[in-house]
Amino acid sequence: MNAQPLVAIRGVVKRFGHTEVLKGIDLDVMQGEVLCLIGPSGSGKSTLLRCVNHLEKIDAGYIRVDDEYAGAVVRNGELHEASDAEIATYRERVGMVFQHFNLFLHLTALENVAIGLTKVRRLPRHEALQRARAALADVGLEHLRDSYPRHLSGGQQQRVAIARALAMEPKLMLFDEPTSALDPELVGEVLSVMRRVAEGGMTMIVVTHEMRFARDVADRVAFMDQGLNAEVGPARQLIDSPTSERTRKFLNHVG
Repeated sequence: MNAQPLVAIRGVVKRFGHTEVLKGIDLDVMQGEVLCLIGPSGSGKSTLLRCVNHLEKIDAGYIRVDDEYAGAVVRNGELHEASDAEIATYRERVGMVFQHFNLFLHLTALENVAIGLTKVRRLPRHEALQRARAALADVGLEHLRDSYPRHLSGGQQQRVAIARALAMEPKLMLFDEPTSALDPELVGEVLSVMRRVAEGGMTMIVVTHEMRFARDVADRVAFMDQGLNAEVGPARQLIDSPTSERTRKFLNHVG
């Protein structure tokens, strides 16, 4: 790993009206590291993920991914608000997979994966389709490339969504509870793909309630509670032997 983190989150505050959802979050994620965010509903996990991708604008602090800032650019040594074009360029490098699959229902699996490559990256159609096929193969769905979302299971649709994000060749992948909308029997196939993505060296931040996945795949886990990092540590150590009583109560509840 490099000495400098790929992702640096410093003093991040996010408010919705008078409610402070994130209360000064500090986190580092190293190149190739998998960080899982766990904690009760309403603790700020998904909000933090959306801030990293600048789907939510932060109220204080900063988020840096490699040499780029979420929603900001450096001019004359100071941070200034980024333009829409600069934000779009930033998001090209930060892939995100949501709870719901957000596929285009009128497009095939292959076209869903290729569309970002043609519309955002401006790749020639033949090159975009070639990369899309490879991405679908990586998630085990190349044989269903001509299928429409309505003909795919929830797990297959989520795997298409993962392929779509991976095809853009991001520096960082964000997963926001990617299995929460799935039937229990479909969860394993999505987690298996995520495990392979992690083993391939992708830097990942994952919001999850799947404690076994967090324990076995993550390098570190951050337990969030009421907008703060209550405890951060190596995954197995934190899940097996948490030092915080609040973390222990949460893990006993979900376990």
